[in-house]
Amino acid sequence: MQCTDIIEKFGGHSMAVGISVKKENFSKFKEKFEEIASNAQIDEIIPVIQIDSKIDVKDINKEMVESLKELEPFGEGNRMPIFAFKNLKIDSIRALSEGKHLKLTLKDNNTIISAIGFNLGNLAEEYRIGDKIDVVGVLEINSFNGVDSLQINMKDVMRSL
Repeated sequence: MQCTDIIEKFGGHSMAVGISVKKENFSKFKEKFEEIASNAQIDEIIPVIQIDSKIDVKDINKEMVESLKELEPFGEGNRMPIFAFKNLKIDSIRALSEGKHLKLTLKDNNTIISAIGFNLGNLAEEYRIGDKIDVVGVLEINSFNGVDSLQINMKDVMRSL
């Protein structure tokens, strides 16, 4: 732990931290913290997504997705199950919200499923209809205009190998 000479108290877990710094030490703490952050090479950190299971789109149905609610409440100690979907064909692709989000329709043989990728809109130019991709995400039921449909809330996407 760095800055222990400046920090009065600290604690937390991997997703949250709390610290106490005396007012007269704040400038010193800020300077040291910014130095540590600039030397940490944060841009080289590669996030890792823990996948719970590979699943085929044909095996998904509303009852199965609803049964995931039995695992709630989700949070730090009990995260939503994350699934991998392999070799899906892009049936439609577009950016939403001024390019911020990505909306896809994906096909696995004759089964079609929608997918949304929040903050993944920049990928809309990297993929085309017909491309084969692998997707990682959580399953959810999207209710729109009184119609429920299954949807993958994507966390990441890549070209199929």
